[in-house]
Amino acid sequence: MRRAIAGCLTAAIIVVGGSARADDRPFAFAYTTDTEQQGEAEIEQEITWASGHAREAFQEIRSRTEIEYGVTDDFQASFYLSHAWARTRPQGGPTETSSLPGIAAELIYRLTSVHSDPLGLALYGEGSAGNGSRAFELKALIQKNLAHDRLRLVLNINAEDVWEKNGFGGYDASSALEFFGGAAWRLTPEWNIAAEFDNERGFDGLILGGASRYADSAYFAGPTLSYTGEPFSIVLAAQAQLPWASGGALTDGYLSSAERFRIRLRIASDF
Repeated sequence: MRRAIAGCLTAAIIVVGGSARADDRPFAFAYTTDTEQQGEAEIEQEITWASGHAREAFQEIRSRTEIEYGVTDDFQASFYLSHAWARTRPQGGPTETSSLPGIAAELIYRLTSVHSDPLGLALYGEGSAGNGSRAFELKALIQKNLAHDRLRLVLNINAEDVWEKNGFGGYDASSALEFFGGAAWRLTPEWNIAAEFDNERGFDGLILGGASRYADSAYFAGPTLSYTGEPFSIVLAAQAQLPWASGGALTDGYLSSAERFRIRLRIASDF
């Protein structure tokens, strides 16, 4: 765990060493409809720590190093490397540790701009592959600015299909339908404060590529603080699971298989 944290922080320090102003994105879990301008590039380092499962000790660290590039003013392409480290220990059971690397590519196409149209709308597609897993997801990104752009409201609707390799050499299919919402208020030209609310629903089978059956649902909420300046931007968010879960194994209203708490840090710089 110490090695995983050290590697993530080293990558974050490298990102901070950039020399240009990073874009303003005040949310940690939700996307806005803004994209990189044509010819511009940005590097991001994101670290997420999650903890807390019912009836077992659970710690997880997920890191993602991403490069974004503006193909046109409305079309952005990205590539990233990811790594997930997790340790679980059921009550009375042995400790299990996993470490999974992965790669992914994402595309965002902006249909309307929140700065010139009544509503910002963008489409997002991503394909990823890791150690024994594959995934494909589609998002609809919606944004509305109010109060002369000081207040930003966003809603992301995400559908994702996942294939995970099983012990028999085949793949088990699952999927998710997720809703990420947020409201951010600009305190100063550099500082924003936001509240984010997420609903993550799991399914057996595939939503996009076939039939699926509802499995469970969990809710998360928490504050986000962001800074945008020279030469970098930084976003820090914390979320807790709300006792509104349904389906699956529940403990006092919480989904047992989902983390109780998570913290996300993202540092970005243009180059």
